Amino acid sequence: MAKQLCMYKKTMILSILLVIFSLPLLCQANSDFKVIFVNPGHPKENPTGNFWLNVTHFMEAAANDLNIELVTIYAHRNHILMKSLANEIISSSPNYVILVNEKGVAINIIKQVAAHDIPVFMLLNNISDTELASLSKKERKLIHGSLVPNNYMTGKKLLSGLVQAYELLPDKKEINISRSLLALQGDYNTPASIMRKQGLLNELTNHQGLNLIDSTVANWSKQQAYQKVKGILKRNRVDIIWAANDAMAFGAKKAIQESKIAYPIVIGGMNWDVEGEHYPVTISFGGHVVLGAKSLVMLKDIYNNYLPSDKRHQVVDIFESSLSPFYLPFTQRLIKKQLEYYDFSRFSHLSNSKLHFTIENLEKTVETPR
Repeated sequence: MAKQLCMYKKTMILSILLVIFSLPLLCQANSDFKVIFVNPGHPKENPTGNFWLNVTHFMEAAANDLNIELVTIYAHRNHILMKSLANEIISSSPNYVILVNEKGVAINIIKQVAAHDIPVFMLLNNISDTELASLSKKERKLIHGSLVPNNYMTGKKLLSGLVQAYELLPDKKEINISRSLLALQGDYNTPASIMRKQGLLNELTNHQGLNLIDSTVANWSKQQAYQKVKGILKRNRVDIIWAANDAMAFGAKKAIQESKIAYPIVIGGMNWDVEGEHYPVTISFGGHVVLGAKSLVMLKDIYNNYLPSDKRHQVVDIFESSLSPFYLPFTQRLIKKQLEYYDFSRFSHLSNSKLHFTIENLEKTVETPR
């Protein structure tokens, strides 16, 4: 009898624990608030890096904290495919759809979903004033919010950080007084790429003796950057390489290693792309990978009428340097897929202990795994 009672208690404890640890999943599954995220990237490792995949990972962690049913559909970096996803969005009848204006394709989707009264939230790459003017009054009204990082300032910060790193190189004999700069751009049309380039060019005027020998588009790709840099190194000396994302920076590093360059070259990128450990760069600016999670916080507050109208369209200076003290704990949790340690509900206006959304404050929410 005692043995049976003991087994009964163990069974009850296991059942209670199962319910407790299943709660986040049950909440998301039973949520009456559904959001579709049209991810312009790939659902697995790819030549353009894992940034967009990691955006979804952070959003999934936030969705569990906020009781949101999140559905992600991927466009595989194919803007033609992205345009065709509107029917899938419409058939799912979400409360909101989150769009990224990759290569200017968002307008087409907005027009289609607006016909079905589906509100839109713009993430990371917003639509331009010209594109906004092309929409009808109803279509504009259905854009309920937007969240983009300050890409212009990051373009400036990256170049400034690279110049400082070059000046601190230990081997002064090999340092070139008249320095040569190579810039690797993402693409011609995406707002993030355009603004990062503008920041670079503006900062360049502050550095006498720094010559931009080439500014070329490598389509966010490690392989394309590798091929272009290998060819450029045969014709020119390059002292500093500024890259609009880490994947291109990794491609540049690989080209340098294979070319067996005798003089030092400093390389910088953006994204904190933790998958590129074999091609470490001098400096990287990142943290904007969490903005998809913040967009869900904003949408939940908008849905509950807690977010003032003047706070629904935000440009945030979220980027941190890889020299930041928050870089290592942040990227280690990302590598280990321990994003459940973060509590994204702390950034909602519904929270009794609301925090301002920064990488530093995100780290403050980490206590124990849930």
